[in-house]
Amino acid sequence: MTSAPKPITGLGEIIGQYDLFLVDQFGVLHDGRAPYPGAVEALAAIKRASKTVIILTNSGKRAEPNAERLTQLGFPRETFDAVVSSGEVGWHVIRDGRLGSPFVRGAKVHAIGRRGDDYGLDGLDLRFTDDPVKAEAILILGTDAPATSLADYRAILGPAAKAGVPALVSNPDKLMLTSAGLQPAPGAIAEVYEQLGGAVRYIGKPYPDIYRYALALAPNVPPSRVLAIGDSVEHDIAGAAAMGFASLLVRTGILAGVGEAGLGKLYGQHKAWPDYICGRLSA
Repeated sequence: MTSAPKPITGLGEIIGQYDLFLVDQFGVLHDGRAPYPGAVEALAAIKRASKTVIILTNSGKRAEPNAERLTQLGFPRETFDAVVSSGEVGWHVIRDGRLGSPFVRGAKVHAIGRRGDDYGLDGLDLRFTDDPVKAEAILILGTDAPATSLADYRAILGPAAKAGVPALVSNPDKLMLTSAGLQPAPGAIAEVYEQLGGAVRYIGKPYPDIYRYALALAPNVPPSRVLAIGDSVEHDIAGAAAMGFASLLVRTGILAGVGEAGLGKLYGQHKAWPDYICGRLSA
């Protein structure tokens, strides 16, 4: 699709056309602190229509911590069928050795994430080092921004990129919502690493691994009956387009302040146009 998306005011206008709803969380369901108005009821409405809801998130954390956070924020478990996070998919990819060495069990790795956060890497027998140059692989799981800036990461990771240490990124997002406003996300660190000459492998939207994992949970739904809902053209909308899914762009997240001209530029830049657009997710 290359035409302007159709504006809708609520999912009730289109809910009958789809059977599987892949719903982003940050920027669509909540802002990290509280649900957006109408978001809880929107998920409940999808379930009342006997549809499948999978929360599809570029979070470096595993699925269960994300599900627990959603319930703590006020989203009852019965309003979604499953959570598929890029961190969960990344864990399975490493465990199963699907990417080959060095992204395998027992590898010596340097992990990047928010200080104090648990990314659920237990069970992989990984050996950790504080020195990226001494690692066999770098795992970019999260970011400590704004405490650690992109310039800081450039200085930290420069020697490793020069030494040819590959990186695996389990959150391709480049921006994240915080109480201090938009901050660089792990995908921005990965972009810096590539600029330094480092090799990067991505797990998460818009790349196919995460969609395959989600579709395995709803194997009988054809692409024409899937609706992806998100707030990022680069990740949610482009990922849906590559998989042949319809998509809905929600304006409560990272693009909330972007005007029509800016959105049009993003559509052209990423060769991805949403089928629908709405101000906020509602029933």
